[in-house]
Amino acid sequence: MLKSLAFKGLVGMSCLLAATGMVGCGNMDNHSAYVIDVNAPEQITVNQQVSVDVTLKADEVRDLGYDRVLIRVDVSDKDNLQLKATDTQSQEWDVSQVGYWGPPTGFAISNDYDVTTTFRATAKQAGSYTITMNLVDLDNDEAVLTTKTITVNAVNG
Repeated sequence: MLKSLAFKGLVGMSCLLAATGMVGCGNMDNHSAYVIDVNAPEQITVNQQVSVDVTLKADEVRDLGYDRVLIRVDVSDKDNLQLKATDTQSQEWDVSQVGYWGPPTGFAISNDYDVTTTFRATAKQAGSYTITMNLVDLDNDEAVLTTKTITVNAVNG
């Protein structure tokens, strides 16, 4: 006769089921949960650079951070919207063109990570641009940890 059964359920939950019913569930994943906040204007003027603050921070602080993450960046029209930032080695990157932010091998984030990077956005043409940022775990087949999508409209000045 089966007296108890342990199983791993959805969303990292671990539960113990006994003959009398559910005994208990707990979160198996001790990694913090993160969000990407973007402070960008909804409208920009063509050929005028604007600052865009992007903050990656722990939203739910737990015991662990991640050893190797990367922010994948997808711009709907990367040829007409530059999104530049300067790294800790003072090198400037056009993130629209390279498609990511951070060293290609990834970077570590602590369980209580909270860092803001200022990007500089410049539209070459009027139009609507969608920017999607995915925080991915390089040690887990680029599993997406959080996503942020924004739309910026560029108008002629």
